[in-house]
Amino acid sequence: MAVYGNSNIVMKAVVLAAGEGTRLRPLTEDKPKGMVEVDGKPILTHCFEQLVELGADELVVVVGYLKQNIIEHYGDEFEGCRLRTPTSVNKKGSRMRC
Repeated sequence: MAVYGNSNIVMKAVVLAAGEGTRLRPLTEDKPKGMVEVDGKPILTHCFEQLVELGADELVVVVGYLKQNIIEHYGDEFEGCRLRTPTSVNKKGSRMRC
């Protein structure tokens, strides 16, 4: 838990990773866009590393398209930070199931 001033505050970071990544085709035909590798690691890993460095205590990653790839790769923790993966239940991304 990060400490800001005199209070203990849990900083949650929300990462939207539910889209199909159609503009990244053919790279996203068999994986979600967040799992496309850049500089040897998935895009999501780059995001998570930055968020943890900035003090995030919990990562909430909204998943949808090929969500199992993300869930299986990361599990429920990233570098000691809790990781939750609610599912977007429609293509507009307006509702989530936690």
